[in-house]
Amino acid sequence: MAAGGTALVVIVVAVLAAVGLSSGGAAAAPRTPVPPATAQALTSVPIGSLVGASSHVSGLQPATQLTGPALTADHKPQVLYIGAEFCPACAAQRWAMVVALSQFGTFTNLQQTRSAVQDGNIPTLSFYGSTYSSPYLTFTPVETTTNQPQGNYYRPLETPTPAQLALWRSASGGSLTFPFTDIGGKYLLNTSQVPPTVLQGHSFGEIASSVGNNNTTIGAGIDAAAASMVKYLCGITGNKPAATCAAVANVPAPVTTSAPASK
Repeated sequence: MAAGGTALVVIVVAVLAAVGLSSGGAAAAPRTPVPPATAQALTSVPIGSLVGASSHVSGLQPATQLTGPALTADHKPQVLYIGAEFCPACAAQRWAMVVALSQFGTFTNLQQTRSAVQDGNIPTLSFYGSTYSSPYLTFTPVETTTNQPQGNYYRPLETPTPAQLALWRSASGGSLTFPFTDIGGKYLLNTSQVPPTVLQGHSFGEIASSVGNNNTTIGAGIDAAAASMVKYLCGITGNKPAATCAAVANVPAPVTTSAPASK
């Protein structure tokens, strides 16, 4: 057992090094708690704001339709996210994920950080150390590394289980790119729905205050991405909660049969 575990860690580290966007250089800001008022605002965006954004934002990256078995945990549909704190596409995608998943459950202990300096230095949230509870689905985040350079890569943080690694490899065609978001075995997002460059050069506070405000480019983009994700999530929860899923029934949530390129 010990030898097998060691071998898995070696394999995962080698795999992650192969998919790194860049390495070395200056360290980005460390992880810190999201202020309570900011966390409350991000996790309570009205569904109407998300739906409103989707009506005038286009060009979101589509999810890939999956044809394998359902992904479940604790007798509920499971959303498996595998990312890294250095990753700019992960940085962009976490904003929409937090907003969307908060329509189905509750986050606690969300953290704020940035992607690596060489990878946009984009303000973002981190799922490391957070918890999420929902009567409708299970959310399982794996943040594989920090944004802190170490040798030729980044400091390790969490290691996917053998089952998670196998699913990541199978569903992504062996490419093992970040971010990897398997939505109940039905949809796959392996890039950010909104380009990371939209957020580059802005502070955490600027981005956070834009969420829910569709009069801003950043807010409208994150809200529209969250609306599409809510619709994907409704597709695995049996359209529950009913009011939320009814609200996004006409939201254009793009789906393709081939995986989009990772950013």
